[in-house]
Amino acid sequence: MPEPRPVLIVDADAALREALAEQLAVEGEFAPLAVADLAAAEAALAAEGARFDAILLALRLPDGEGQAFCTALRGRGARMPILLLAAEGEEAEMERALAAGANDSLRKPVRLAELLARLRTQLRLFDSSADAVLPI
Repeated sequence: MPEPRPVLIVDADAALREALAEQLAVEGEFAPLAVADLAAAEAALAAEGARFDAILLALRLPDGEGQAFCTALRGRGARMPILLLAAEGEEAEMERALAAGANDSLRKPVRLAELLARLRTQLRLFDSSADAVLPI
């Protein structure tokens, strides 16, 4: 079996964060790290040896907006898939975040089967891109 793919989950909702992390880890396909805010996400991304194959990012967080974070990541050259998690009524923000460089979006409450399908699709697309770093 291949190495689990590291995924960063950034969401203020503790129950959702924990459920997503648990479900992503269940079959060993993913190695999730779940954090509650943008400061913790920045720290995780900046940690020595850190590598994330994808990010699940809430649009609204206690210390900022997911859209601005996505824009900043893309500005720094981050190319991994970013999937937005948007609450009801955040359509305009979701559209701006997609325009800012997010790869896909899902509406909360998240349906796990759909999330996994979209995440796997984005990872397949990324793996076949020139931005992917594949092990030899």
